[in-house]
Amino acid sequence: MSSEPLAARAARLLARRPRRLGLIWTLLAVLLLTSLVPLFLTAWKLMEINGESLELASREHQLKVAAAIAQELNGVVSGARNQLSGVGRFLGSQLERTSMQDALRGDALLEPYLKGDLRLLRYTSREGSVIEVAVPGALERAKDSVVSASLFEAFATTMVGEEYVGRPIQGAGHSTASVVAAVTVRAHGQIRGTLAAVVDLGTAWRRTVESFAAQYMTFGLDDTGTLFASSNLPPGLTESEAYKRLEIVRRYRADTGVSETIPFPFPQEGRSIEMLGARVATRQGWGVFVVVDRALAYASVAEMKRSVYQWAIFAVGLAVVAAVVSAGAITRPLKQLVEHTRRIARGDFNARAEVRSRNEIADLADTFNLMAEEIRNHVGRIKQAAEENSHLFLGTIKALAAAIDEKDPYTRGHSDRVHRYSVAIARRLGLSPRDIRNITVGALLHDIGKIGIEDAILRKPAALSDKEFEIMKRHPLKGAHIMGEMPAMKEVIPAMRHHHEKWSGGGYPDNLKGEEIPMIARIVQVADTFDAMTTNRPYQRAMRMDAAAARIQELSGIVFDPRVVAAFREAWLAGDLRGDPVASSSAALQAG
Repeated sequence: MSSEPLAARAARLLARRPRRLGLIWTLLAVLLLTSLVPLFLTAWKLMEINGESLELASREHQLKVAAAIAQELNGVVSGARNQLSGVGRFLGSQLERTSMQDALRGDALLEPYLKGDLRLLRYTSREGSVIEVAVPGALERAKDSVVSASLFEAFATTMVGEEYVGRPIQGAGHSTASVVAAVTVRAHGQIRGTLAAVVDLGTAWRRTVESFAAQYMTFGLDDTGTLFASSNLPPGLTESEAYKRLEIVRRYRADTGVSETIPFPFPQEGRSIEMLGARVATRQGWGVFVVVDRALAYASVAEMKRSVYQWAIFAVGLAVVAAVVSAGAITRPLKQLVEHTRRIARGDFNARAEVRSRNEIADLADTFNLMAEEIRNHVGRIKQAAEENSHLFLGTIKALAAAIDEKDPYTRGHSDRVHRYSVAIARRLGLSPRDIRNITVGALLHDIGKIGIEDAILRKPAALSDKEFEIMKRHPLKGAHIMGEMPAMKEVIPAMRHHHEKWSGGGYPDNLKGEEIPMIARIVQVADTFDAMTTNRPYQRAMRMDAAAARIQELSGIVFDPRVVAAFREAWLAGDLRGDPVASSSAALQAG
């Protein structure tokens, strides 16, 4: 690494550069050229404002046309439902005064109500008997499988007390659509049958289209995206269901409740043209679409723009060329500097900018290259120092853990093993490198509070008395208090304070339970218990490791977090609990 000061090196490099043109001259040229066309820019702005207004008016008109068709369909359905409700109440009153056979003798009772958009009326009693009236041809229509299925669905729905409006049913030529609606007929508070009707939608559709949308392509889809009516659509689009691939249809199927006008590509005679489409939803969620060639919709806008462009094209072209040349001279080298800055941000400290220019940007590039070199040198020194600090920190922590274990001859090496088991569990849980680093430190220092416990208690070669055990139980609080003076240890203190809590409660020092116990403490608790089971203590003989692992599993959900126990079991079965303690601690700290 060079020892020459940064400022001296920059001055030396700048002194060798030839004299450059000032950046001010480039900027001045741009300002002079753009000042020649202010009138043209004003005209262009006015053109944009007027164009936007005309386009907005065209979109709003198209949306109103779609809304008018949707409103007409809403009116037909609402009128039919109201008419059915009235007839249903009348039938119910008749059934309250006499029997069904007497009240509905023949079909004369229903005939007066077969008018308007109603093409068929059918009363079906609870017992299944049917009386119906229809306009000519409607009975044949009712035998159609789709209509028949909708009538059956109407009966099933209304017999549980709900009104029914089905999906539109497409007729021949996409212009004779109909829909089945039904209501419940009640007498004496009980459901006696249902009244269903086949409602004509095609007449209302044709009437509205002829009045408002003769110049548009229009079509209607039910809530499943199935076509039920159309006008002026190319036959190939309907026969192959290619309409389902249109952008405006895909947007409708994704969200049926939105009304909007959007441009979208439209296939026509083997090519794609730009169309403008409006969509509006009926109350039943059916989509009404009004589509027109975008060029035709914006014809007035295009004519206005054409006349303005004829007068402004030369001046605008001159301004564009001048702006491109002038801006390119400035932005190209700046883009190089930006790209090399990004490379440095990504860690490529060998990135160098090569700018061929005779202005201040080249000086900036030279300074940038010098800065990049110095950054690389500094980063190298920082990495070396960080590695040394990591090893020093690890050594200090392990020395402190060893000092804790030395106070108790029965737990020598305990902290290091707990750390190793904890890291293995944390990795099985998929914790982040930072969390694993905290667990490494927390596990090594989890028993640091024993420094404040009398040696006579720690070294007692027999089981502790109740009083002595109460004193021993203070070591989590002592450890948390000792490390509480160090803000940097804030995230690892829970491992010291809470590693004797229990998942179901009853632990110490704070009697936490479940998710109240920090995750770091739950992990260290399992590792601590496992090591205690597998080492000789004054009050117990060491268990075999497989027996201890089985015992940990038995205490899942009682003493230990089941998720941590599952991770412990994975680590045990994979052999992770027999790794190299030094290597694992070093890797965990460096990862953090």
